Amino acid sequence: MSSLRNSKSSVDFNVSNTDPHQNNNNDNGINPFADEHHYEEKKQYTEIELGTSGQISKSRSTEMNGLGISTSSMKKSKSIEGGLGASTSSMKKSKSMDSVEFIQEPQIPLYFSMVKEKERRRELKLRKRIKKKFKKGPKPSVSSPESASALANASVIESIPSDLTSDHAISIEDLASKYQTNINFQNPKNSYGLSSEKAEEFLERDGRNALTPTKPTPKWVKYVKEYLGLFPLMLEIGGILSFIAYGLDKEVGGDSLYLGIILWIVVIVTCTFSYFQTAKSASVMEGFKKLASSSTKVIRDGQLIEIDSEILVVGDIVVIRAGDKIPADIRIILSNHLKVDNSSLTGESEPQTRTPNCTDENPLETQNLAFYGTLACAGDAIGVIIATGDRTTIGKIASLASKSKPASTPMKREIQQFIKAISIVAITLGLTFLVIGFSRKVQWIYVVIFTIGVIVSQVPEGMLPTLTVTLNITAKRMARKNVLVKNLLTVETLGSTKTIASDKTGTLTQNIMTVVHLWYDETVYSCNSLAASNFFNTKSTTFQRLFMISALCNRTVFDKGTNQEDIPIQQRKTIGDASESALLKFCEQIENVEQFRDKYPKLFEIPFNSLNKWQLSVHEDTDGTLFLAMKGAPERIINICSKIMINGEEHDINSSHLDNFQKSYEFLAGKGERALGMAFLQLDPKIYTADYPFDADEKNFPTSGLVFIGLTTLMDPPRPGVPEAIQTCKEAGIRVMMVTGDHPLTAASIAKQVGIIEVDETLNDKAKAQNVDLFDLEFAPDQAVVIPGSMLDDLTHEQWDKILSLKQIVFARTSPEQKLIIVEKCQKRGDIVAVTGDGVNDSPALKKSDLGCAMGITGSEVAKEAASIVLLDDNFSSIVAGVEEGRIIFDKLKKSICYTLSSNIPEVLPFFCFFVLQMPVALSGILILCIDLGTDLLPVFSYAYEASESEMMKRKPRDVKKDRLVSLKLALFSYVWLGTVQCAAGFLNYFLTFRDYGFSPSDIYNVSSDYFMNTKAEPYQGSLPGAQVYDAKEQADILLKAQTAYFVAIVLTRVGAALSCKTRKNSIFVQGFRNNVFNAGIITMISLALIIVHVPGIRVFFGCTIISYKYWLLPLPFAVFLVTVNEIRLYMIRNLPKKSKFRKMIHW
Repeated sequence: MSSLRNSKSSVDFNVSNTDPHQNNNNDNGINPFADEHHYEEKKQYTEIELGTSGQISKSRSTEMNGLGISTSSMKKSKSIEGGLGASTSSMKKSKSMDSVEFIQEPQIPLYFSMVKEKERRRELKLRKRIKKKFKKGPKPSVSSPESASALANASVIESIPSDLTSDHAISIEDLASKYQTNINFQNPKNSYGLSSEKAEEFLERDGRNALTPTKPTPKWVKYVKEYLGLFPLMLEIGGILSFIAYGLDKEVGGDSLYLGIILWIVVIVTCTFSYFQTAKSASVMEGFKKLASSSTKVIRDGQLIEIDSEILVVGDIVVIRAGDKIPADIRIILSNHLKVDNSSLTGESEPQTRTPNCTDENPLETQNLAFYGTLACAGDAIGVIIATGDRTTIGKIASLASKSKPASTPMKREIQQFIKAISIVAITLGLTFLVIGFSRKVQWIYVVIFTIGVIVSQVPEGMLPTLTVTLNITAKRMARKNVLVKNLLTVETLGSTKTIASDKTGTLTQNIMTVVHLWYDETVYSCNSLAASNFFNTKSTTFQRLFMISALCNRTVFDKGTNQEDIPIQQRKTIGDASESALLKFCEQIENVEQFRDKYPKLFEIPFNSLNKWQLSVHEDTDGTLFLAMKGAPERIINICSKIMINGEEHDINSSHLDNFQKSYEFLAGKGERALGMAFLQLDPKIYTADYPFDADEKNFPTSGLVFIGLTTLMDPPRPGVPEAIQTCKEAGIRVMMVTGDHPLTAASIAKQVGIIEVDETLNDKAKAQNVDLFDLEFAPDQAVVIPGSMLDDLTHEQWDKILSLKQIVFARTSPEQKLIIVEKCQKRGDIVAVTGDGVNDSPALKKSDLGCAMGITGSEVAKEAASIVLLDDNFSSIVAGVEEGRIIFDKLKKSICYTLSSNIPEVLPFFCFFVLQMPVALSGILILCIDLGTDLLPVFSYAYEASESEMMKRKPRDVKKDRLVSLKLALFSYVWLGTVQCAAGFLNYFLTFRDYGFSPSDIYNVSSDYFMNTKAEPYQGSLPGAQVYDAKEQADILLKAQTAYFVAIVLTRVGAALSCKTRKNSIFVQGFRNNVFNAGIITMISLALIIVHVPGIRVFFGCTIISYKYWLLPLPFAVFLVTVNEIRLYMIRNLPKKSKFRKMIHW
């Protein structure tokens, strides 16, 4: 370090500046003053290390008069050094650094622009936000001891932890030396990077590039939490009360001991089962994450390849483009207007600019670092990885790396509401019967025991395990259909979808584009060598210019990760988007593109974006002059051109040229081809040289007055199976809209090919033929319309209603913002909207929609983050498969709930008769548990394995506001119909058992306090002829037989109930009995009932006894009756008019 020296003059800094892409203007709002001599200054000099050049330079603190405010500033040197490849803007010390006592901002002069002031204030706000975050003291990371100790005192320090990184403040040369990587300082794109051997060595040393998962919740804690659910708690309390009742009165409360034991066995079994099913579900979701692993473009061995992000190592040179997730902490060495979303790290909502310049000693504030897990929103960059895995910034700040709680879904809310409603009903009934019992002459022990029985009868103990099993099965089915679901409960939302807003490219089409036609010299040429006469001429001057633009204004390269020399050009893998891949392969057939690009090095570039709808690049010609190449939407390109090239000569564009262009464009677009316009401009060598600071924000270069060269058209054929999938959607009552950025004619052509548009003449064609405004026509539901994006901003509410009343709609030339508007308009109509998207700009629409569907292959990381599901094969047919699964899971849960609730009435009515009518109780609490978690358990689970009904995809989407998971119609069908018939069968067995011993129904009315349930009961004789007198023990035996007969009747009639819940529309004979789990469940029901009743020891434990065979036969007609009536109901549902009120009433 050199000694401090005082000077009255400003100090120049030697800053590396080799990249002509960067603008040398100070644009970060730190030092906005163009003329420092306007102010009185008190100058002090301090030493700082300028990280971009590695030289020690001096900054001065300027104390503004009247304010006592100091600030550090730097001036840039005009000298150019080869270390960085980019210019460096002002460098300042962070407020949090110990070497600076205080920093306050200077007073803003009147002429200072509001834009700079806004940027300055935003930066101050960001500083405060970061400081506050660290003042809170993030929890120590579990990934490494050193990071834990570094953050241990974070709550009492104000500075950023010193171990985050200092690599932003060293020179590029030192950075390359530190990480043993090879960087081309003049042109980082041509760097060699790490060798494969070195990368493997570093990978073995440092491990995979992934965060060590936060310390998981111990398994025993997860297991204990299963016991704290609402249903288990109710059973646990019931078990405890049973033990208390037994302890207080062992003679009368003998059954309480058994009930308590069984209740706790039930709790342990169900909680254990639920725990293992939840663990299994988590394992399935972890497996899904591997299916959607991210990849990164990296330069190794001098080649650009794409590899799994987890095998990146420090020193790797990576290429970042808009839409990518930053794969590790990287030091930017070349930036082309890169902006990143740091909200996951700093909370800053606005995208932050990233340049090669070290602008702050604080690593979280400097512009030359991008952090692991943040998202690239715009532009592109090249960077060197400086930290991977747990050594990244976010890996060291454990509290920031934690994920937020998943949002609730409509189905989850419905299930929670159902659980609460059932619990309230159970507790209310229990308390009601408790009050009634104590108000009458009923022994308190029976009041307590039977109140527990009432609560137990209403709790669907197997419901939650059933839900988990159903979701696990659905997860596996979805995986087989190439659909990755982030939250399984969102699948049902897909089943409720009414409108699908689908992108065209890659979703409806194959995303395998091929150049098929060229238009130049006012002539359409074929790219098919077998064409008769109009094959393009490579010797044409205009064609050579068209070729030059296609090859140079193109960011796609061949993937050199594998040897593709022997593979046909059209089959080679590329790194880039589909359109540019098609152009690359087309050009490669004519000349080696890589060598061609080397002749014309790229100096500056603006990537394609949805706002400009064009891509621009500046290149150096062989003679040292510069030229500009541009490609994009033809209508945009032609509008910024003033000349057109014909036969190698430039001509002013006139109406004849425009007319020929328009006709040719419409002809090619009408064939379903995607057109790209090509333009060229030779730049003035007096102004534009190799070191000219091109700036995309300032646009200090021509963007008009270009020379139009011609068109290239690409064909992307529809995916196989898409027309059939769209037809299935239409039969299912789902409207499929195309929302694309392509030309309206191209979009309409593809829409007709895939079946979105089924009419020959759209409303647009009719309006054009009649020479009237589109909205002057009558919009009939069976007609089609194509709406260009240019029209959307001026549409009225009435016009939107007209458009969205149609079933066949195509939105063309739309921007991402307009896509968001389309989604909102559909949602306002009450539609559940699913949206497909793949780009970073699609994320707002994906988030806004009810279900965002991102593309797994071509989709950006930003889109995948925003989406609810990921289509692993980018295929529209996968969405249709998801819709079907969503409807199936809703059906399955509805059937399970219907069957589960149907046992509540026959289980609670015996207690009503006991408390209110004082009849001997017909069903004990133990036998209730035998039904709910014995005979019923497998049938309830079996619905998860039931195949889809044949009519599933011909139903209309469910109305989420009306068709609830637990609706009134379902409750009536389950409680009133199924429950009542079961009660009838049960009480028939019950009363006939008493009749066999001479007791009529009137004889057992109002006697429970004195007879049958009283161990000291007086002898009792029935009123029927031949009745005998029975003592207390004999009365208890008779009641035991009556309870057994009631239990058997309920079990057997529940076979009919299970068959009645098997389908919601199909006949069970059409549905068939291929569900072996269901078949096994029916057999298990009857088998368990036989075991409980007939096996010695077991029947005593459960309070049963052997009964006559007739009590096994009497309930069978009731089961048959249930099935028969249900088949009639299903027949009427299938055949009555859909608008029939009676049909709606009986269809649950």
